[in-house]
Amino acid sequence: MGAATCEHLREPACRSRSDHVDVAVRRRRPGSPRASARRPPPSCKPKSMTGKDVVMLHFSLLGPMEIRVNGELRTPSAPMARRVLAVLLTHADRVVPMDLLIDELWGERPPKRARKTVQTYIYQLRKALSGEGSARLNGDLVETHSHGYRLRLEGGQLDLRDFQERLWEGREALARGQANEGAMALRRGLELWRGAALEDVETGPVLAAEATRLEDLRIRALEQRIAADLAQGRHQSLLEEIRELTYRHPVHEEFCAQLMTAAKRCGQRDEALSAYARLRRAMTEQLGLEPSERLQELQRLVLAGRDERIPARPQDRAAEPAVGSSPPFQLPAAIGVFVGRRNELERVERAARGTGADSHVRIVTVTGGPGVGKTEVALQVAHRLRAHFPDGQLKARLHTEDGTAQHPAEALNGLLVAAGYDKRSLPERTDDRARMFRGWAAGRRFLLLLDDAADEDQILPLLPAGSGNAVIVTSRCRMAGLPGSVTSVELEPMPEAEGRRLLAQVVGEERTAREPAAAAAIVSRCEGLPTAIHAVGSRIAVWPDRSLADFAARLEDGHQRLEELSSPHLDMRQYLAESVERLPTSAREVVNEMGRAEQADVTVEYLARRLHRSVPSIERSVELLAAFHVVKPVVCNGGHILRLAPLFRLAFAGRHTRAPEPATRDVEALQFTCPIDGQVSQLPNSLRLGALPTRRLGTVRIGSAAGGRIQDRCPSYLSLRCPIPAGELIEEHR
Repeated sequence: MGAATCEHLREPACRSRSDHVDVAVRRRRPGSPRASARRPPPSCKPKSMTGKDVVMLHFSLLGPMEIRVNGELRTPSAPMARRVLAVLLTHADRVVPMDLLIDELWGERPPKRARKTVQTYIYQLRKALSGEGSARLNGDLVETHSHGYRLRLEGGQLDLRDFQERLWEGREALARGQANEGAMALRRGLELWRGAALEDVETGPVLAAEATRLEDLRIRALEQRIAADLAQGRHQSLLEEIRELTYRHPVHEEFCAQLMTAAKRCGQRDEALSAYARLRRAMTEQLGLEPSERLQELQRLVLAGRDERIPARPQDRAAEPAVGSSPPFQLPAAIGVFVGRRNELERVERAARGTGADSHVRIVTVTGGPGVGKTEVALQVAHRLRAHFPDGQLKARLHTEDGTAQHPAEALNGLLVAAGYDKRSLPERTDDRARMFRGWAAGRRFLLLLDDAADEDQILPLLPAGSGNAVIVTSRCRMAGLPGSVTSVELEPMPEAEGRRLLAQVVGEERTAREPAAAAAIVSRCEGLPTAIHAVGSRIAVWPDRSLADFAARLEDGHQRLEELSSPHLDMRQYLAESVERLPTSAREVVNEMGRAEQADVTVEYLARRLHRSVPSIERSVELLAAFHVVKPVVCNGGHILRLAPLFRLAFAGRHTRAPEPATRDVEALQFTCPIDGQVSQLPNSLRLGALPTRRLGTVRIGSAAGGRIQDRCPSYLSLRCPIPAGELIEEHR
């Protein structure tokens, strides 16, 4: 194998035309160190080997990506293979789902042979990691699991882990008041950086988020190291370094404040005022904002010739708990005696607790359909782990009472206030609030519960930094695009035995023991949903002299079952309907039609005929509904039938919504401004508009009765269909 690169790692022949989405423009990230400052990592030399079969590897991500096998450079040259390796390294010692790799490489348009192509890249990486002439192949470092791959690492093999260890040591020393030791540890960590993280790796959504997180960690570590040096009176030696940082980061307030302090202490008052003027000019031109009150106060101190110590940032003041105060613990009480879910509870707890060698924030997703008990499982685990997270437990509910998804900025507002920030000092932009929250989280050990999440886009700004932290996410939708160390736990309906135990807990064990058959029938009609069992159990408990058989008989009537499963605090029909209302119009149409159908099982072709849509369009809606645990495709006679969850079928059976008709309807001409090019487009009168609540941009092809075709780029939340009698199909790319 060549000494410079693995030239044999070339792209597989099964590339798809859609692979053009892989290519990202390479650019140096703002603030990255100059190329001339690059140095080889201190641990890149091979360790002494006790046998010829041992192969030593060192991976570097903090700068251009490098692999060294026994000191020899073996970095893959093929761009896609490099990206696969980068994802595995940033998730080291954790299983990376195949879907996550596919999302990183191709986004929403993977080729048909995407999985086979990923397997080819894994094979190539295993060859690159093997030492020539050695009996032991390091290819076994990349383990194959049922749903993905895991790259096993040992201590000292990854520069990112070395940096995080130095960062933790430095912050711990600073917390103890040891400025010199803290500055030295932070300096050793920062010396590991040879450029911007993943500098020469093309990035998709997963790696881009990881690179941003790492850059935030580096900047924060640099701020803290300079602050520690200033506290020791090293302002003279720091002046040139901080001045260069302010030119690299013209709108970074902390570097400007540190330069003003160092310059004033060196007797360079004009330099301090000039730094403030440059910052103000850059902020007004680039952001349309004035410097913060903190920087304005520092300028006034310099002008007055008074003590030039940097005023504490509002977040710094608020994040430091007052004497005698305790960390924030926001979790509501959990059920005292929890029934069932033993395996799921153990999996969530084990993943949230971690192994002690985690290099990322630990994320656990608890998913399942409505009423399956996701929030209660998360609360049970969180309360068990309270002592494991001494810096607090925060909770954010990500949907409002009316079912509207909460904007990440509002969720961050609540989290930051709970963490101790003054609400009036919070920035307006979501990115700035996210950066502030990550800065507070770094160096702490706390648990964050994100309840009822809508999708990955809502969660990403809320993820904290720091390997000592854990995040538990509950959602009705399966999630495969989250960065970091992710463990997925999916909740199915409760088994009948656990359901009977839960019912006995609510109505009393004596009653269920007297009528075991009736108790089993009640649990069966609840479809194993803890929410439904609790609701009907609370109603039964009100009538101590009534038999369980009476309630079981009433649940046999499908027309009244949802009403019988409701309680004063829960309208089951409305609860199920609102969960579907969160979905796009196209998916809601499918659920409505399945609820109207006479037979319980339908096919994609049936729905396409009824809804006057193409088969691919129906399939996309079914895939979304399956991810939200509403519809389940079932193999039948070599094909697939679609099965609506029984309680959902009851909830939508009585709805008298009409299926879309192909007949032309005239509406007034509408105008909309395209968010891409700002042009105002006139929509033809024969178009019907439907709202589709999604944030992505897409291409909508509009057919016309005359046989022509118009193509406009517009937001895909404008769902356009041409209602032509001829039945031309409209292609909607969402």
